[in-house]
Order: sequence, then structure tokens, then C-alpha cells
Amino acid sequence: MSDNKALVKSFLEALGAGDAERLKALITKDITAVATGSSVLSMTRNYDDIVGTAQMLKAATKNGIEFRFLNLTAEADRVAVEVEGYSTLVNGVPYNNQYHMLFFIRDGKICKMKEYFDTKLADAALGPLMAAAPK
Repeated sequence: MSDNKALVKSFLEALGAGDAERLKALITKDITAVATGSSVLSMTRNYDDIVGTAQMLKAATKNGIEFRFLNLTAEADRVAVEVEGYSTLVNGVPYNNQYHMLFFIRDGKICKMKEYFDTKLADAALGPLMAAAPK
């Protein structure tokens, strides 16, 4: 497995586990992450947002998200990955989504990513938790 593929797998494992500290070592300070669509989760995130997302996932799920890798392709500074994520939210609702992500690597760290997922499912499962969260 290429170093870039291993980096992306480590990133998704850390994200799924809600391990913000491990994530910090895998991403650049100037990272941008675009989650496409019109979901409550659709936005462009920076370094602090990504770290916060890991913390939110840890708090919102019973055991994090288990990412199952379906396809992983690397070329030059890019890694494309197709994964399925399986989790149970703290309110007992299952959150099992499908994702396609494109990662860009610079100097051994992730500097950019673009994420595609089922936005309707994300809104239905995560929307109520986010609405109830303290502001």
C-alpha cells in the first residue's frame, strides 16, 4: 500500500474514532475540506472545523463510525476512496452512510479533500442531534 493510501486510511480511522489528536498529525494547518450538497453537514471546513467534527462525531455516536473501505485508488498527490460508514447515534438511530472522497496530499499530510455522501440521510439522522446541541 502506498504511503498516501495509508495516510488516508489513518485519517478516516482517526475521524471515525473521534480521535482529534491523531487527526492533527495527519492534516496541514491550511487544509480545506468541502462537503458537497445542501445538508446541515454541507460546507467548507478548515483545520479547526475538522478537529471539531471529530469531537462532534465522538459525542454524537455510541462507538464512532466504522469505515469499511470498498475502493482506494492513489495517483500522484491524490487518493480517491469509496467507503461505507456504520455507526449508531447516541439517540439509538443508526447512521450508515456511503461516501466518496478525494484527498490531496502535500508533504506527507492531507491538505485538501472533497466529500460526497447521502445528504438526505445525514439530515434525517444527524439533523435532530445538531438542532438539540447547545449553541
